[in-house]
Amino acid sequence: MVALPTRAEVEARFEGLLRGDMTREEVDRWAARFVAADMAEGDDEPVWEALMHLCGVDLRSGPDGDYLHDDEQVAGWLGEFRRRVRTERRRD
Repeated sequence: MVALPTRAEVEARFEGLLRGDMTREEVDRWAARFVAADMAEGDDEPVWEALMHLCGVDLRSGPDGDYLHDDEQVAGWLGEFRRRVRTERRRD
């Protein structure tokens, strides 16, 4: 079994991608490890949703096409991830 990454690890991947410290291919491969795991440990919904977005972040519209999801959309995913994490903390 593979343990889910922490929320901090997920946020760091989003930030690294948006800063250009990590490539889309690196982030996709990292996220795909967890998504492809048959029995990943953990039920953290914000983390799972973020992983589903990050897995495939390197997809293009064609062989030489633009990325399907631009940086603005990725930044929106990060914002939504942060909102969900804050909302859950308030409920606890």
